[in-house]
Amino acid sequence: MASPNTKRTRSERVASLQLEPTILKRWLRQVLTGKTLLQVVMSFVAGILIIVILKGWQPAFPYREGQVPDRDVVARVSFEMVDAGQTEQIRKQRRRNVLCFYENRPLLITSLASTIKNKLASLLDATPYEHLTAEQHQNLQDLRPDEDSNAAQSPEEALASIRKLFDEKSKIEGGRFDQALKAVLDPLSETGVLKSLGHDSEQGSQRSIRVFPIGLPDDDVVVEIAKVRHSEIVAELPQLVAEKFQQAFPNPDAVVVAKMVSGFLTRNLPVTLSYQKDMSERARRTAEESVEEQLVSYIPTVSKLAEAGKPITRGNDLPRLRAEYEAWIANLTWGESLFRLVAFAGMVSAMYLLCGLYIYYQYDRTLITEPSQLMRLLGIVLTTCWLCSYAAPDPFRAEVIPLILSAVTMTITFGRQVALLITTCLCLTITLGLGLDIGEFVTLCSGTCAAALLLGRIRTRTKLIYVGLAAGTIVTLTHLGVDTVLGKLNTAAAIAGGTDLSWFTLLPGLFNESLRLGGFTLLATTLMYGLLPFIERLFGVQTDLSLLELGDASHPLLRQLAQRAPGTYNHSINVAAIAEAAADSIGAHGLLTRVGAYFHDIGKMFKPNYFVENQERGGNCHDTLQPAMSTLVIIAHVKDGADLGRQHRLPKPIIDFIEQHHGTTLVEYFYREATKRSQADPNKEEVSETSFRYPGPRPQTLEAAVLMLADSVESASRTLVEPTSSRIQNLVDQIAMKKLLDGQFDQCGLTLQQLDQLKNSLVKSLTAIYHGRVKYSGQAAE
Repeated sequence: MASPNTKRTRSERVASLQLEPTILKRWLRQVLTGKTLLQVVMSFVAGILIIVILKGWQPAFPYREGQVPDRDVVARVSFEMVDAGQTEQIRKQRRRNVLCFYENRPLLITSLASTIKNKLASLLDATPYEHLTAEQHQNLQDLRPDEDSNAAQSPEEALASIRKLFDEKSKIEGGRFDQALKAVLDPLSETGVLKSLGHDSEQGSQRSIRVFPIGLPDDDVVVEIAKVRHSEIVAELPQLVAEKFQQAFPNPDAVVVAKMVSGFLTRNLPVTLSYQKDMSERARRTAEESVEEQLVSYIPTVSKLAEAGKPITRGNDLPRLRAEYEAWIANLTWGESLFRLVAFAGMVSAMYLLCGLYIYYQYDRTLITEPSQLMRLLGIVLTTCWLCSYAAPDPFRAEVIPLILSAVTMTITFGRQVALLITTCLCLTITLGLGLDIGEFVTLCSGTCAAALLLGRIRTRTKLIYVGLAAGTIVTLTHLGVDTVLGKLNTAAAIAGGTDLSWFTLLPGLFNESLRLGGFTLLATTLMYGLLPFIERLFGVQTDLSLLELGDASHPLLRQLAQRAPGTYNHSINVAAIAEAAADSIGAHGLLTRVGAYFHDIGKMFKPNYFVENQERGGNCHDTLQPAMSTLVIIAHVKDGADLGRQHRLPKPIIDFIEQHHGTTLVEYFYREATKRSQADPNKEEVSETSFRYPGPRPQTLEAAVLMLADSVESASRTLVEPTSSRIQNLVDQIAMKKLLDGQFDQCGLTLQQLDQLKNSLVKSLTAIYHGRVKYSGQAAE
């Protein structure tokens, strides 16, 4: 029995209505899925890293060497900084006052006293002067004063004076003579003798030194330099010896002997002091370290840090400005830092969110939806920010180099539109994050945009150099133009002296910064030439230069293909020729398509005889196989070719051609053969079309779609008995329509207009290949 109808209330009817979810709910539902959540996390982490690299919570230091302030820069907070000049002056004075160390060898003085006594003792015997030995004559000659002296005596008189004063040897050793000689030489042996100082006035005191006995550095004494200087000692010795001898010998002969002793000492006084460099250097360092750093105080709104109209110098202005900046940053409250952090993070988020939306909806959404692609894109952005943070400060100021490198890299990897969009946002991020001005932002944008727009295809080794020269010229002229617009040239003229100097005098200085930026731009493209192979490997892209190298006929795989499967090799060459022209006709990458065509059938070299282009007349390997088995053999060349390409490290785009050039098309001949056999035998099961299709994937790029169509029409055209232009046209139309209806072009973005252009190009190329020939009389029909 049917249940009675129950009348629902109004609230129940309203609650039963199923409204569509809002846009926010749909977006959240999509974000919370695994793959999308990973992309969100990656973008969030990248944003945090950008903020950390550029220190988005604090204002950047805005001054650079050579920058000309428009107004006086005064202190915003009170701070102290080290007065390096005053500190260095005090340290220099301390170095000058250091007492340097000299090592004394007193034994040299002691041995000199022994020599004098030995020479005198040898002359005290009663031997007459005429019978003295050669040794005695030499000793007497050594003791006599110089011949040019006014007090010079004859040798006989000198010998007589010695013998009168010392009638016995005992008076020499241990007597008054010994005491007098010690009174003269002992002070010299204690303080030492020095001819010239081993240090200059910048290395130590010129008045006193520290002297220590050899091997006893702790027993040093302070000695006045005048008391140890050889010249001064020699000048005072005659008087000192005379005084000591007169006190010891109140005898006229003592004066003669004193002159002989002082003359010998003057002539033979040794240098006993040697400069100790290491100990003196340690003393200088200790003296310098004992000097405390001299501080100078600056008052807010009063102390001037840099003057208007004068370039900021590295030696004086920049340290003051840096110290004031650090003090100001230290005085910022956490609220101010948080406010700036939120503002900077919001700016970065909004800017890159807009970039992501443009790429997703207007360009190529795989750059956002594929985690690997997104990771590469974010990696370039982070690396550029990190390099700019190190290259931008003085003295390099080379932030243009990382930005040019990123522009070229993104142009090669993701295309010109993405490069222009992302690098412009990068220039703005670097400008705000590093405290640059609007003129520098315009200059950086001009360099990155010029590099991206001028790059194009890299088919020659000099292309990057030419791009660098052109972009560098644009950067130089842009920087000069910005300086003119902002009035910096007038400021420079005022600095240089106003009307007293001509513009021809000013131009060299004005060009320096512009030429430096232009040179950095050229340097960046030159560096890119060396980095190009690594970027191709890292990002899985191929430039025309590497494609030309890859498409060389001497490549090992192509040589093996020509030897094992010559028919397939010839087929690949023909397909490459017509596919390149077809790709160029729709704006696709013709060179990439040609190189991909060279390798698209390399899997056939494993079983070449199973493919018709390699079979000889009168034999077909498939005659003994079931259609399903033949299909497996035919289809296997795709997987075998991809595996062979990976084994030989072919680039991923080439491997994609191998895997996608058949898509998921049907192996029609063997499918029809299997269907025919199934219909003839009622006991057989129905043939599944899926078993006779290639595994795919379908073409994902325009180039892969071009290759698929070119491969099919080149193979089919060989079956035409008389390949006239109209028959080729009908053949190409049929094959293109079949691929289109089969859905093979659904995932590559090929439009119907482009498909029509492809067909026209293929017809034109095939007609040129199968053009008619004039038959001459007697020529056999071909």
